[in-house]
Amino acid sequence: MTPSLSLKKHERLKSKILLDKLFQEGQSAFSYPFKLLYRYEANVDADWPLLFSVTVPKKKVRSAVKRNLIKRRTREAYRLHKSDLQAQLASLQSHRLSLMLIYIESEAVEYAKIEKGVLKLVNKLTDAIPS
Repeated sequence: MTPSLSLKKHERLKSKILLDKLFQEGQSAFSYPFKLLYRYEANVDADWPLLFSVTVPKKKVRSAVKRNLIKRRTREAYRLHKSDLQAQLASLQSHRLSLMLIYIESEAVEYAKIEKGVLKLVNKLTDAIPS
């Protein structure tokens, strides 16, 4: 697996079972404007080692257009900065990292702030994963 700048369908966190485990057993981190939930699993037969999801609560951002804009911006920032995390997981065998970014701000912020928050969280995760 070579690190790429794409975000394919198989890289998305969609499984109900994995999402439930993430919310029950996952750890969290904060970096404005996001809360990150993550769960690292060792010795797992995983199709893809890095799974990602983003959510923008309707309670915080009422407009569907703005919610979708925030999700697009977040996915783009993650797509551009995931390569270090992906390379680190590729060196380990049979490991999986599930990530969910939860937007906590009540208004849409510009891309630069979203990118800065995503980059901080990716760097925290890179340090947290055992080598």
